[in-house]
Parts: sequence; structure tokens; C-alpha cells
Amino acid sequence: MSTSPDRNPPAGVHTPTPARHYSRSIIFIDEIAKHEPHPTSVEIFSHDGNKWYCQVRCGEQKTQPMGPFTERQAERVQEARRSRIAEKGTAWLVFERTGEDW
Repeated sequence: MSTSPDRNPPAGVHTPTPARHYSRSIIFIDEIAKHEPHPTSVEIFSHDGNKWYCQVRCGEQKTQPMGPFTERQAERVQEARRSRIAEKGTAWLVFERTGEDW
């Protein structure tokens, strides 16, 4: 009996899908860049492909994820947050420290 990876799983068996992440770096305006010590990015991610979340990463810190959104909504939130952070910096965000990798 062959167990080739392209076979469909039996009914009722869930095959986990890998999480998807899309991260976009922030390019700060010159005045704000002087005060930002770490590279900062806004990422959107989904574990199931249906519910998407958005969070900001700054060095070893990250914000609580916002969502759930559709993928398109999450992309819009990501772009809006990138724009605001580029103009205002990260001082207004609440971060939690993390040592975990993405």
C-alpha cells in the first residue's frame, strides 16, 4: 500500500495547513526615523486561510493581533497601520515582549 503525499486524506481527517504570513517593513519619515531604534514591520497572518490577523513587530516586541478579518480587509489594515506608524512612530502602540520566532 502506497502512502504518496498527493492522495486525499480519508473523510473526517483534517490535514493542517501551514500558517501564512505577509510582512511589510515600515519606512519612517526622516523626523520619526531618528527616534525609532528597531526595524519595524506590520504583518498579516492566517492559520486557516479564512481568518486573518494584523500585528506590528518592532525588534523583539509585537502588538496583540487585530482581527479576525478577511484577507483583503487585513491587507487594508496593514497598509493603514504602516502609513500611520511611518508618520507618527511607534510610541502610541502597546507592545508585549516575545522571544519566539514567527
